Amino acid sequence: MVNALIEQDWSPEQISGRLYEEQRISISHECIYLYIYKDKRQGRDLHKHLRCQKQRRKRYGKQDRRGRIINRISIEERPAIVSSKSRIGDW
Repeated sequence: MVNALIEQDWSPEQISGRLYEEQRISISHECIYLYIYKDKRQGRDLHKHLRCQKQRRKRYGKQDRRGRIINRISIEERPAIVSSKSRIGDW
């Protein structure tokens, strides 16, 4: 049923709402999107019926890679003169 509605150019949000309203089948729109993208990876063409053709979807739950300093030195290993804050740059 989901395949037929997608091929009629229904959005996953519309499909989710209609299935719940008519048949009391609860399926999220995100689950339908995952199904469509799985279909795309298998070489089929359900994704061509989506209204927005996005290049890439944001991935959630991945490790954040921002702010990583390569070969960083711990603050405990700084020179003793820095603790005295006698220079302008130490403040």
